[in-house]
Amino acid sequence: MIGSTVYATETIYPTETPHNRTTMKVGSECGYCIMHRGHKIIQRSTNDEKKRVKAMEGLLTMLGERYHPDAVPSYIGAERCRVIKTITGCADPYADLKTKSNTLAMEILPRMRQYVDKHPPAKRLYAALKVACIGNVIEFDVPGHSADINEALKGLEEGFRVDDSEKLRKLIKKDTKVLLLTDNAGEIAFDTLIARELRRLGAHVTVAVKAGPSLNDALMEDAEAVGMTKEADEVITTGADAIGVNLTETSEEFNKHFYGSDAIIAKGMANWETLTEVPAPCPLMYLFRTKCEPVARAAAAPLNVNIAKLVPVGWKL
Repeated sequence: MIGSTVYATETIYPTETPHNRTTMKVGSECGYCIMHRGHKIIQRSTNDEKKRVKAMEGLLTMLGERYHPDAVPSYIGAERCRVIKTITGCADPYADLKTKSNTLAMEILPRMRQYVDKHPPAKRLYAALKVACIGNVIEFDVPGHSADINEALKGLEEGFRVDDSEKLRKLIKKDTKVLLLTDNAGEIAFDTLIARELRRLGAHVTVAVKAGPSLNDALMEDAEAVGMTKEADEVITTGADAIGVNLTETSEEFNKHFYGSDAIIAKGMANWETLTEVPAPCPLMYLFRTKCEPVARAAAAPLNVNIAKLVPVGWKL
């Protein structure tokens, strides 16, 4: 077991507002983003203008109740999706985009697999993490953000702004239990490269997807579509439709893996927003692209860079 391992991460880069590094609560930009995405979700959910107005009313009411300085953006985002779903009756407004994302990613995946394989064995996990992190751009309706994966992959050689990939590799031994928390559909195809490399190193890899539709997050059907159910030792769900991981909602099965793993890899900004609220139960790598200012500030990094930040047991923002 390696759960008690303690180590330092790479250099943290200062920002103009260093005090914001201690929190991943809502920023002033979050209200606009939540509303913008809410409007897009409502449009995707129904063509009925009366339902659209009612859904917007419900969204505004929820925001009035839940938006405050100590709120976590992804917690509010999850409630936003639930309010809109209840009023419009649309369970999965991103269903078509998720299918298209999986198809596109699967077309690109063989090339990315070759890219990883051309690296020396000691660098293949690094390469897989990098490809999967760039795949984190596949997220829709974030203001000012492009979900164009082909464009993002042009920057494949840029590396990580915070790079703890080698520290992670050194943690992996035979039978090390690793929990990989996925983020978006499409992106999960590139996560198969991480699962493959971890298993090459001897790890037992459990992958977790969402239990129900949550933005364009990956579900079990997406894991099956991209072959994750073949690459990982097992695939489970979080037991919830929450954005990121809200441990007040997750299932007993998920919690057993979360608290019983030797290492965790948490993909995407939502996992950074939610899991930094609780002490890390084991060495935990946050792997994401900084796609918005509040997340970039909290990570003490610029916008649009790759982060592979490994934190020790007990760490939280």
